[in-house]
Amino acid sequence: MSDNIKLSIIVPVYNAEIYLDKCIASLLSQTVENFEILLVNDGSTDSSLEICNRYASKDKRIRVFSQENSGQSKARNVGLDNAVGEFITFVDSDDWVDSDYYEKLIRAAVLYNADVACGSIIRERKNSRKFRINYTDERCFVFAQDKIDAARVPNMCYVWNKVYRASFLKDINLRFIEGMFFEDVDFVTRAVYFSNKIVTVPGTFYHYFVNPNSTVKSMRKSDKKRFDSIVSKQYMLEFFRKYNLTSRPKNLVKKKNCIKFLGVTLMKIYEWETTKKYYLFGLIPICEKISYA
Repeated sequence: MSDNIKLSIIVPVYNAEIYLDKCIASLLSQTVENFEILLVNDGSTDSSLEICNRYASKDKRIRVFSQENSGQSKARNVGLDNAVGEFITFVDSDDWVDSDYYEKLIRAAVLYNADVACGSIIRERKNSRKFRINYTDERCFVFAQDKIDAARVPNMCYVWNKVYRASFLKDINLRFIEGMFFEDVDFVTRAVYFSNKIVTVPGTFYHYFVNPNSTVKSMRKSDKKRFDSIVSKQYMLEFFRKYNLTSRPKNLVKKKNCIKFLGVTLMKIYEWETTKKYYLFGLIPICEKISYA
């Protein structure tokens, strides 16, 4: 493998045998020159590791790492520890990307000397597809609030629709919080805020597949996931306060109370940073209180 690696693509892999071929094929078809793929097997119990090794045996651009099941955040950190590219990106093992995705993002990052480049996202379901983010202009952002808004933080803290300058991540010592769900929230918020610039790139897409059996989906009702969701949102609120950023409260509910009688929901109360909203029967908005204290 050439020493002059332009891009390191980090892919955490856990029981992804159904989707892995499509994911890896889309990465191998990238038009960007001199890239490497780091497949990090997170203790898969299916044939994922065998699939990874098969691809690595045929293509020198692929390296495989394996660990006991420790979670996606640690797998991504393993990738960071071993990546040698000038730029770094992440892909989930059930997703795929357009063939020119990384070429366009890196070209824009180099053109604007930006630490982070952001691409568009199509959310793929079994029988439907929808734009999640659709950038229509190539634009560079320098000021903190503009960067936050352009990257769609906090509502869309996706780590994988971006490329990051490796030297920048090293300079700010940015890592994923291990053992935690929603680890993207901390990573993306810090990367966007502390970057010198970010650039948005139109005309190419990351395809985010809504896999009902993914780690996060399978943990939908777990106490651990609920706790980590609260912690990540609280972190976001504190970060925005500390750096005088304006948050969009849509997905930053600090507290939700539900008042029931004989199993029937009479009232739901949602509390945000400065706002409380009351919904009769959980559906009908009846009152809103705003505090500027």
